[in-house]
Amino acid sequence: MKQLLIITMILSCSLSYAFDPYAEDPKADKILNLYKTYYSTQDKAIVDKTIKFINEGLWDEGIFDMRYKAFFGELFTANPEIKAEFEKKLSKIKNANFYDLFEYLVNAPLEEIYANAPETVDINEMLVYSYYANHNVKYLVQLLEKAKDTEERTDLNKFMIGWSAIWWLATIKEEEPSVNKFLEGIASDKFATIAFKSRAYDLKNEQLRILEEQKKKKIW
Repeated sequence: MKQLLIITMILSCSLSYAFDPYAEDPKADKILNLYKTYYSTQDKAIVDKTIKFINEGLWDEGIFDMRYKAFFGELFTANPEIKAEFEKKLSKIKNANFYDLFEYLVNAPLEEIYANAPETVDINEMLVYSYYANHNVKYLVQLLEKAKDTEERTDLNKFMIGWSAIWWLATIKEEEPSVNKFLEGIASDKFATIAFKSRAYDLKNEQLRILEEQKKKKIW
């Protein structure tokens, strides 16, 4: 019974990054699109809109904490003027927790934000949202590096991070032509090719197949 419970938890966790808890909420989807498409739109109202979302209670602290840190950490690094505007308007944030978060973000180096990030599948979502902020290919390169751990068969956490990384690449290539072009342009990289040619859904099924296989071997 205990073993069954453990594997059930593993399978549940493995699916967690595939489903956005706000995916069926049109309002939340509109909010997320502000950040996903920012590099293309260069929306000059991003500071005011973000503060409005916070004050209206549309952003959940727990769910979006890592996304916020990754997106704005990169945005503030790349655009000092936006960072200065946010710092100037900090007092407009009514939620104390979000005030503290953004006060930290306007002062913390991006390297510190990532150094303090948990080594879990969440790190890949952070890399994706940092990419949304500035389309810096270094984040795609880091995702590819983590994708190598799809071949891990001993360390479960590494395995999960590896599959999360390649799943994210296969997912965002469908909505970001720049990612599709990046993956296509490095055909010599095995994992880039897999992400380029695969559907995210199929990658998820393959991950679950391997998890079940390792369960039968009593490894995980």
